[in-house]
This record gives sequence, structure tokens and C-alpha cells, in this order.
Amino acid sequence: MNSSCKVTIEMEIISEEIIKPSSRTPDHLKTFKLSLLDQLTLHTYAPIILLYESKTVTCSDVLKKSLSETLTKYYPFAGRLSEDGITVDCNDEGVVFVEAKIIGCRLLDFVHNPNYETQSLLFPEGYLWKGSCVGYSFLAAQATYFECGGMALTISMSHKVADAPTLGIFLSDWAAIARHEVRPPPMILATSIPYFNLEYIMPEIELDMSEPLVTKRYVFDAQDIARLKQSVTGLVENPTKIALVTALLYKCAINASTTKTGSFKSTTLIQLVNMRPRVEPPLPDNSIGNFTWYFTTSNRDQSETSLGNLVTQLKKGIKELGVSGLDDWLLSVRESANNVKELFDNLDVYRCSHVRGRSFYQMNFGWGNPIWGTIADVLVKNTFILYDTPDGYGVEAVVSLEEDHMRLFNEEVMDYVSSKQNSQSASMTRSRI
Repeated sequence: MNSSCKVTIEMEIISEEIIKPSSRTPDHLKTFKLSLLDQLTLHTYAPIILLYESKTVTCSDVLKKSLSETLTKYYPFAGRLSEDGITVDCNDEGVVFVEAKIIGCRLLDFVHNPNYETQSLLFPEGYLWKGSCVGYSFLAAQATYFECGGMALTISMSHKVADAPTLGIFLSDWAAIARHEVRPPPMILATSIPYFNLEYIMPEIELDMSEPLVTKRYVFDAQDIARLKQSVTGLVENPTKIALVTALLYKCAINASTTKTGSFKSTTLIQLVNMRPRVEPPLPDNSIGNFTWYFTTSNRDQSETSLGNLVTQLKKGIKELGVSGLDDWLLSVRESANNVKELFDNLDVYRCSHVRGRSFYQMNFGWGNPIWGTIADVLVKNTFILYDTPDGYGVEAVVSLEEDHMRLFNEEVMDYVSSKQNSQSASMTRSRI
């Protein structure tokens, strides 16, 4: 850890603004109801961090102007969720944008020790893992300048209107507009697919974010992936790198839990999946809203927790998620809605999601690609979030567990990470404790 990050770190706010769409939303687009999958989704905001080496002083002007233009296409994001929890008022109220300067920490200091306390300074106040979005901006962004140059751009987006693919395409379009590149408007799913009401008020899924957790990041490079693939040769045909890493993390978490408690406990993994390419016909990549669903993998016996068996289960679960008819599938989703709440309310399960592609490393607003793109420390235990590494061949895994569980998990997982990456993994470790 760089000693300069041990000094007091302070934030100086330069400006706070509400950015409105550059043109008024037409009257016929002013109101719509959330889609079925939007209604079933958490209120929680997803917090993304992009780090740039740029020293330009015009960053904020470019960001604000291009954000305003982008919101014209993504007009729901500039609106507000009504008290009924399902109606979006596209009233052009705008989104939060903060410009700030951080004192007492340089860009590389943060890269080597991006602790939660410093992360919290990089987001607009109150928007890091914010809960309900009713009456609030769906999106809040902050440009923060480090001492000696460099900038962090953070985006906190309500999950009620955006899943991970949506957030990725929004950022990509925002960056493209900043570079004066023309992109087609997105498809807004809530107004473009069949509407199914839940017919009852979905109780809010409560995720306990109060207990102390440890978040660590592990980088599995191409050699690590190759070794994992070799270990399941003859058991699984053509396993993907995401299935391999997910299965490994789940296996190590189960082993760590068994060591911690002294006995094996039946577990469940919830795997979130982007359903856009899985419906017939497929939805376009730039369709925005929530269109992510899940499958579960359960292990009732310790003999089922070998890496090969877990990869096989994950591959089977993915295959069974194919959808032939959108209407029938949405009806089945509505019928299983209560199971969603039961699964996510159960903190003994593990949850995994994958942010596809290298999109975070291609968010060029005109001053180069970010040197690092990631999610802020996750405050929900038993969570795995996976990203592709910049070269596209590896996987970065963000893991959040209870402290005692993490200590044992770390001992398990480090056997599968190359020695070259061990120091990198350690340097990218941060904790709420």
C-alpha cells in the first residue's frame, strides 16, 4: 500500500448540477409502466467506477454536454418513478452530475488501495448502493480529479430501469456522443415488448447491507483459464471461461463454508443471465431496461461439488434458459415471481452475474480508454461479479463474503491463481472492515 493513502483524504466539491435532456421528450412518450422484469427487479443502484489517466481540464464540459444529448435518447433515465412503483414519469427532470477534486490521494494510490471509504467519496452523496429510487434521479454521475492528474468517472444507476447490459450500452453511447459519433437510438423494452402486470404489489426484496463484509478481486489470466479447462477435460465439452471461474468460486466458497462450520451444508447458486440473445427472435443488443433472468444450481451432497460437476450443472442451466415464445416465457416468469423474492431474501445462497465483454475498457470519451473499470465494493454477502479482462482472455472476479468466510475462501482460491497474479490480486484487495 502506498503510504500517501494513509493520510487524511478529503473531497472538495467543485459543482453540483442537474443535467436535463438536450431536447424535450415528446408528449406521447411522457408516461409508461415498467415491464414485468423491471417490476421484479431490485431498487438498488449499481455503482460503476472508470479510471482515466487524462489530465485535461475540459473533461466535465464534454461529459455534461454529451450526457445531456444522450439523455434525449434515453429519456426514461431523466424521469422519475412514481409513488405506485411501476409508472415512469418521463418529465425531463434530469440526472445528478457532480464535479469534484480529491485531496490526499493520487490516481495510482487509489488503484493500489481502492478502499471502500475512498470509493464512497467518488460517488454523489447518498448514491453509492442507494436503495429506493422513487422520487429520485435514476442516474447519478461524478467526475473526480486526482492530485497530480487523472480522473475517476463514476455512475450509479437504478436497477429498476437498467440491468448490466443496459448500463454498458448507455455508457458506450454516452462516450460515442462525446466523440461526436452517431449511434442509433436504443429500444426501450418497457414500451416495445408485451406488457404483463404482476397483478399485485411485489414486496421489496430486502438485501441486508449492514453486516461487515470483505470484498476482494481476483484476476484469472489466460494461463489460469487454460489450467481450469484442462482439469475438466473429458468431463465437460468446450466449457466457457465464465462457467469455469464461476464453478471454481462456488466450489471454493462451499469448501470454505464447510471448513468454517465443520460440516457440509446444502447450498444454492443463483446465476443471472442476459436473456436478449436467448429469445426468438433475439432482442437487439441496445435494448434497454431489465431483460435478465436466472437459473439455480443446488448441491445437496459434498460429492456434487467437484469442479467438473459444477461446470456441467452451469452449462445445463444455461442451455435450459432458451426461450421460443416471448409471451409464454413472460407468463411463466410472472407465475414464478414469488420464488424470486424467496431466493433473493435468503442470504445463505450465492449470487453470480457476468458483465459481458470488455466494454468498460472501451469507454473513450475523447481522452483515451480507462485504465481500470469495475464495480464498487459489493455490500451483499455471498456475491460474485465477473468481468472480462482488457485482453478478452481472462476474468476478473469481484467476491464479497463475511470476513471469516473470506479468509478461508482466499486460501482455497489462491491455489488456482498464477503466482504472477497473486501480487496483483492482493494489491486490488479492499475491505469494509
